[in-house]
Amino acid sequence: MSIPLSDLSVRSEGVQKLYTDYLADRFSVNRRYQRKLVWTVEEKSDLIDSILSDLPIPLILVAEISGEGGTSYELIDGMQRLNAIFSFIENEFDINGQYFDLQALADTKSQLDDGKFVQQEPILPRDQSRKIANYLLPMSVFKASNPEQVDKVFRRINSGGRRLSGQDLRQVGSTAKIAQLVRVIASEIRGDSSNSDIVPLSGMPNLSINNRRLAYGVDVDNIFWVKQAILRRIDVRSSLDEQLILDILVDCLIDPLVSSGTDTRDSAYGSVDANDTAPAALERRLSERIEIYGESKVRDDFSLVYEELRAVLNIAGDKFVKHVVGRSPGGRYPRYFQAVFLAFWELIIRDGMRISSRPEAALKLHDIGTSRGPLNIPGGGGDWTAQDKRKNIDVVKGAIRSAFESDPGFRQDAAQFGLASHLERILQNSVTEQSLFELKQGLLTLGATREFDERSWEKILRSITAIANSGPNKTGYLVIGVADSEKDVQRIRQLDGVEPVKSRSSRFDIVGIGREAEVRGESLKAYFDWVSDKLAGSDLATDLRRRVASGISLVDYHGRAVILIEITPSHEPSFYKNVMYERSGSGVQVVEQADYMRLFQRFTRPRT
Repeated sequence: MSIPLSDLSVRSEGVQKLYTDYLADRFSVNRRYQRKLVWTVEEKSDLIDSILSDLPIPLILVAEISGEGGTSYELIDGMQRLNAIFSFIENEFDINGQYFDLQALADTKSQLDDGKFVQQEPILPRDQSRKIANYLLPMSVFKASNPEQVDKVFRRINSGGRRLSGQDLRQVGSTAKIAQLVRVIASEIRGDSSNSDIVPLSGMPNLSINNRRLAYGVDVDNIFWVKQAILRRIDVRSSLDEQLILDILVDCLIDPLVSSGTDTRDSAYGSVDANDTAPAALERRLSERIEIYGESKVRDDFSLVYEELRAVLNIAGDKFVKHVVGRSPGGRYPRYFQAVFLAFWELIIRDGMRISSRPEAALKLHDIGTSRGPLNIPGGGGDWTAQDKRKNIDVVKGAIRSAFESDPGFRQDAAQFGLASHLERILQNSVTEQSLFELKQGLLTLGATREFDERSWEKILRSITAIANSGPNKTGYLVIGVADSEKDVQRIRQLDGVEPVKSRSSRFDIVGIGREAEVRGESLKAYFDWVSDKLAGSDLATDLRRRVASGISLVDYHGRAVILIEITPSHEPSFYKNVMYERSGSGVQVVEQADYMRLFQRFTRPRT
């Protein structure tokens, strides 16, 4: 692959200029091939030390993209380095015990004056801080003709695999249908999913796993795999959770079973052996199966089984590894989980059964993988043969079958599980796409009288209009029943005696709307109908009102009822009471008449 020289330029850019671009979100990251922030504080400190020591830093490679907001840059190589520099500038870590002088840079001084930053001490000498701000970084910029070219460049750069694990390299830029499923499901379970593959570099800390002295958005100890001691922290950082999900999905979709191992995984992604010139048959079979099954249906069924298994483990009251394998945390036990998950999958999805008693299912799983139990999974590396895998899945099925009952309609009746997972995806996505999401604790005031909050309702209708004006391809959500501040959580505890349910990522407090229905002296259905009627009778633009009224649903999130309102745009910008609104971050601002054309042009561009 070659890039025309006319489309490639190499230049030096000052850190000060790059930081200004960073604040304006001109650096973006494509999560299809960029994974997460993985550098430790020590690695970041080494980079800053190199700058202060006048040592050269490897070139930053970006793809130049022109759009509505001007020129932006998609990072291909250098995400870790830029994040290290910018996070040091923002006082997130020190170098030799000293922090960047926020007065040394105009952008940081402005944010310091506005109270957005706090100067940490002791402070790096001003001349040293300015030396960092004035440092010239080599940057190579090319205009990619298509996304595939960006993928190829990234894969070529990282083919040595020094930074990427085998699963990372397998996943990067893959066009196989299974790759998208693996990435999305893994993100949802970790709690780092995003509404779009393209996210600003500034949003990557929210989508990365915390590390020593680096308080990123995803708490590694709260991730399901680590919390249940199925995988270790280092395993999740190396994407072994995605590798496990790949193994499970292959088993869910391919019958009869195939072995689990490196060759099978590579084949699933379309790779072939060096001596094999034939296309990878497994990738074709998986793609055909996903196409017939339906990608969204695979996700929904996976979520259903995962939620049921997670509920059983919650009742067990102990970590998976302790309850099932009888061992203390510290190792990794993916094959044990794979066998148990597949047993649940086959009973629920293939055999049309449902769990009749979760406590009994938890009891049947207890010690099933110990030396006293029937589950016998070989240790060590190498492939897990189809025959041995089949035997162990059948062992688990036989052990837990008495806790299940036949119910062919369970998958259709289990919408609450699918919707619960859907709600979790929405909450996770709101972290990086605040402009498309609005969270409300409820519709009643939190005062002594608990009246309908007319002022808040007006804000909600303006927010719905603003979200709908985000563009023709943008779908947003309003969620009622999620507290977005600790102050509201405390007040709800005091007034309603309701303890919130934490979302899977522990970032959100689900307080539900059942408490407000109780205050109003009515059932959940009556409360839901009341909200639906208020939307249908609101002053929203006619077409938008119709869309919103048809996109409202009630979600049972682990015992807390939440109202979810989907906001799909009309064919043109919408007005509310003759005023046009748009989102600015998580806020709403009026669009002046002189700026109407900009929004109308947003809706007339070809849809992608």
